[in-house]
Formats: sequence, C-alpha cells, structure tokens
Amino acid sequence: MLPKNTLSSIIFLLCIFQSTLGQTPKTKDTNARIKSAPLAYIQQHTITSKFLEQKVDIDVYLPETYNKDCTLHTYPLIVLLENEFFYQITGVVKHLSSVSSMPEAIVVGFPNGFEKFYAPKVYTNDSNFWPKSWKQMPFDGVPDKFVDFFTEELFTYMVEQYRTADYRMIIGTSPTSTFPLHAFSRTPNLFQAHVAIAAGDILGMGYNPGETFIDAIVESINNNPGHRAHLYVTSADDDADYDTTIGKNLQELERQMSAFTSENLKLKAEIFPNESHYGVVIPAFISAMETFFPKNKWNPDFRDFEKQGNTLDNIENYFLELSTEYGYKVLPKAERWNSGNSLQACANRLLRQKRFEESIEVYKRLVEYRPKSAEALSTLASALESNNNLEEAFAVQKQAIELAKKYDKEHLKYYTEHMEEIASKIGEVKE
Repeated sequence: MLPKNTLSSIIFLLCIFQSTLGQTPKTKDTNARIKSAPLAYIQQHTITSKFLEQKVDIDVYLPETYNKDCTLHTYPLIVLLENEFFYQITGVVKHLSSVSSMPEAIVVGFPNGFEKFYAPKVYTNDSNFWPKSWKQMPFDGVPDKFVDFFTEELFTYMVEQYRTADYRMIIGTSPTSTFPLHAFSRTPNLFQAHVAIAAGDILGMGYNPGETFIDAIVESINNNPGHRAHLYVTSADDDADYDTTIGKNLQELERQMSAFTSENLKLKAEIFPNESHYGVVIPAFISAMETFFPKNKWNPDFRDFEKQGNTLDNIENYFLELSTEYGYKVLPKAERWNSGNSLQACANRLLRQKRFEESIEVYKRLVEYRPKSAEALSTLASALESNNNLEEAFAVQKQAIELAKKYDKEHLKYYTEHMEEIASKIGEVKE
C-alpha cells in the first residue's frame, strides 16, 4: 500500500491532469459566444441565534414562479431537519407542485446543522434498534430552545424576507424525527404538518419509562378538538423486518388515529414496502404529500368550472373553500405547461367558445397573478379585440409592450405587430 501522503499527491496530480485534459486556450471570440446564468432557485442566509447561541446557516429554496407571481401569492414553509436530502426534497416539491399534487412551497434546510441535537431525551423502552445500554436517547439540546428559535427567529425572518404562508411543515428522518413527533404532541401550533420518516422505532419511545409517542400523539389530538393538523409517520419494511416492534408501533398508531381522521386532521402511519432505512425518504415524502394534499382537491378539472354559472366565480368559490380548509390563501394555478387546469388554459377555452365576457374576466385575473407577464396582457388584449373592445385592447397591448421591454425583449416584435393590428382595426372602424 502506498504511504498516505504519496497517495494524496498522486490523486492531486490526476485531478489537475483531468481538469486540463482537452482544454483549449480561450479566445475573445469564444468568450463572446458563451453565456451563463444561474438556474437554481436557492439562496443562502445566516441567522445569529440568541436562543441556540450559535450562527445558523440556512438554505432557502424558492418556487420557480416566486418572482413571477404577484404579492397575493404566499407559500407554505417546509423545514427539513436532514439537509442530506435538501436537493432531493426540493426536486420532488418542484415536480409535485408543477402537476398540482401539492402547493408550491418554500423549503428551508440547515447545511451545517446545529451544535446540539434539539429533541427531548425520550426513554428508549428497550428498543432493539438502538444499543441496549441506552435507556434514553442521547440528545443534548433543550427542545424548548429549538421551539423559541423557530417561533422567534426563523419564522420571523422568513416572513420578513419572503411571502411565507401560515402553513408550516417539518420533516425529520430517523433520530431527527423525534422533534416532529414532539412538536405534534407538545407544541401543536408550531407546525401545521409533521412528517416523521424512518420513525417506527422512535414511536415506541416516550417522555417517561413505559410511555410512547403513540400515547402522546393520541393525547394531543384529544386535547385539541377541532385543531387543524397533518401527521405522517413511516418506516421501511426493511427496518420492520429487523425489529418487529417497528411494524407493531406503526400499525397501532394507524389503528388509534383512524378514529380521528377528518378534513382538519389528515393522519397516516404506514410500513413502506420494498425500501431501506434511508431509501424510503423520497417515496415516503411523496406519500405524505398525497395524504396532506389529496389530488382530487388540489388538481381540479377546470372544465367543470366552465359548465354552469360564471366561470371565474366558480373558480374563486372552489379555492376559497380550499383556503378555509388549509388555513391560508390558496390561489388557482395561473399557468401550467402540462395541463389544461389553469387560468390561462381556461380563458383560452372560453375564448374559443366565444364566451368573450367570461374569457376577459379570467384573463384579467391571470394578468393580476402575473404582473410581469407581457404574454398575459397580450392574451387579454386578444380577448378584448375579439369582443370588439378595440380601444381597451389597444391600451392593454401598449402595456404589454412596456412589460416586454423589461422582461420579454425576445418577443417584443410580436407584441408590437399585435398592437399595430389592433390600431389598424380601430382605423377601419373610424373610417
């Protein structure tokens, strides 16, 4: 075996060789043909926490449409305790929200973790998943300080910096799932949704010897009637095979929670098939989102809104009910590349059906939700033009051109030609 310093030198030289292999000298012409721009919607911040007595680095993922939306749009906040899964979870959030299987959301992770592990030192109750010598889990942080950090520092900061909704979710995995279970049991208003993954063993632990989180969860539900809360707990079947009490814990929690499930309480515990301890993270998160945000509610068929009555009224009434159920203002999708279930697609259909007044109403709402979109204004102008509202169409198209100069120069020629067409029609009418 090579000495360690020799091996390191060889690896270093190989890295230099590979990084230079195939490179050609850069020229001014080459640089002129290359453009680069960041694609990720992630920002990094540092909070100096007086409660945790440390600096806390946070990664913040923003929805792709965040800077396109109007200020009416707010976004649920997802707090991820295991930063190892930050990019995986944000990728799933992006996909599920794009197909209306969950709301668009802001995700926060902690890339450098915390100096202490903030969770209650629960009793293991002779868990077979951890060393038998551990009578309590060796957590060294006071959970109340973590609660203060969230309420007084993180949440306050996020509201000041971003349009966060009054709907917060926390996700923990394996040992870090202790805190979401604790939060559900002891501070039920801290988060509205709790996800505990690879947590079947933690379920069997409790604040006192012989007590379990199952007892604490059921007690919390009983003590907070009418409380809006979402809870999802799972472990992989691989873990349940290793320790049979894990499966029993999940089955018992599911049995007891089944009596409480309602519109306000969306609860699920399950053993996840064909998965490993950490391999379960992504499929479990998807299952949790399906539990909290049922597709039949979050992905309505917009064609149903167009069948009877006023289309925009039907849309607004539907999303008002959804907002009431979830406790924050939920707005319909402005646009969707993969579906006809959006304001844009709905307005287009109404226009093709010559339902001009309804189409104009929906287009105007689209413009409100996309204040930087020249395209939205131009489609509204087209609807007004079709309804012979030519003067208004001209004014709207003129606004579209001004927006295009700022945000959509690539299509400026098209918007200008469209305005000229409208002007020509106005001229014909005046003649």
